[in-house]
Amino acid sequence: EPVAVRSIGPDLVYGRLSRESGLPAILGNLLEGRRYEFDVERAVYLTVLHRLIAPGSDRAAERWREDYRIPLTEALELQHLYRAMAWLGEPIEGEESLPGSPRCTKDRIEEALFDRGRDLFSGVDVVFFDTTSIYFEGEGGATLGQRGHSKDSRPDLKQMIVGIAMDAAGKPLCCEMWPGNTADAKTLLPVVERMRKRFRIREVG
Repeated sequence: EPVAVRSIGPDLVYGRLSRESGLPAILGNLLEGRRYEFDVERAVYLTVLHRLIAPGSDRAAERWREDYRIPLTEALELQHLYRAMAWLGEPIEGEESLPGSPRCTKDRIEEALFDRGRDLFSGVDVVFFDTTSIYFEGEGGATLGQRGHSKDSRPDLKQMIVGIAMDAAGKPLCCEMWPGNTADAKTLLPVVERMRKRFRIREVG
């Protein structure tokens, strides 16, 4: 008789990392009072795990999970993954504006993770920042999707610029995004000012 074979390794490893970071609790706090009819934390978990193991779209994640045991994701539909990603990028109203892109739910998650790992005596003295370009195909991306210098050697496609900031220990602090035709020099000063206010950082390298 047919037998279904599913891998359990990715969930065992990333599930433990997620719990130790406190991410499920952070998402739960941010979702308090929101009435989604599906488990947003599980949708975020599924999409992140998929991107770590086999990077691809949300549509690809829906198919990919069939070969893996990922608890409490069986009832999730593609529309739920789209809505979870939209929630991560949802603008935050009524807060002080910072240089760069508008603040969104993602920023609150990054800041909560940062605060959870610090105490009265810890701080971030040095931050390393780097950017790359990521191209995409299909429609959409009217704001970020622009043609520029492609590090993927695909100047024929629209792209976006993604930057990541890490502390001296190699722990990621945050990521930022810009239109695909943004030069690296243009991103640096806004990012420095933004991170100083978000994470109380004194020096960026």
